Amino acid sequence: MDNQEQYEQELDLNQLIRIMLMRWYIILAAVVVVAGAATFYTFMMQDDYYTAERTFAISVEADDTSTVAGHQLAERLVNSYIDFSTSKVVLDELRDVLQDHPDITRTYTNTRLRNMITVSGRSTQSIAIDITVTSGDPDEAAIIANELFNVIDMLTRSDQIENLQTVDSWGIADVPEFPSGPNRLLYMVIGVILGGMVGVFGVFLFEFFDKTIKSTKDVESKLGIRVLGILPDYEMEEEVVE
Repeated sequence: MDNQEQYEQELDLNQLIRIMLMRWYIILAAVVVVAGAATFYTFMMQDDYYTAERTFAISVEADDTSTVAGHQLAERLVNSYIDFSTSKVVLDELRDVLQDHPDITRTYTNTRLRNMITVSGRSTQSIAIDITVTSGDPDEAAIIANELFNVIDMLTRSDQIENLQTVDSWGIADVPEFPSGPNRLLYMVIGVILGGMVGVFGVFLFEFFDKTIKSTKDVESKLGIRVLGILPDYEMEEEVVE
């Protein structure tokens, strides 16, 4: 019984493979259409964007981070500064600076700036924090990254907000020369994979609605009778009469 079931499973698998090979043009058409649509979208509908980066560190004494408690304190400080860097008080000040900046012509909201800015820590053992700004204009990305650090530095040194450590800059954000995205190759690969999946689904859907008889199982299921045997289809060679 087990051998029979295994034989039927192998037969079904072979049949599925044969069906896909017979309908290969459906899969190919789906891959061409979906991959072409993905390529058109990523090259024609999506604009390049650029990412500028600037790093700063929290000013703490080396002895303050040399112990386990010091590491925990450094981690809390980093998390606090990450939240502080995109807080309302910082973004409000940044908006005012950008409005008076000679190279900036657009106006911003806090939501728009927050969507452009990413602030993250280097690691749990580090007091370094990375600012990344993504924009369709490389000059704009660099300006916002540098001005954001200037605002954070100004607020930590002023009396406007208490209990803040000062920060140290680790260089300035340079204007990015090359776009950081979108990843067009990834879009194309996803299009090919998705097209292949759509094509295979289309083959099975086509086969599901195809009611023609192709095998003895179809005869048995449609007519309700058992097939005792089949006649092979082959061509006989014609005898040459001299």
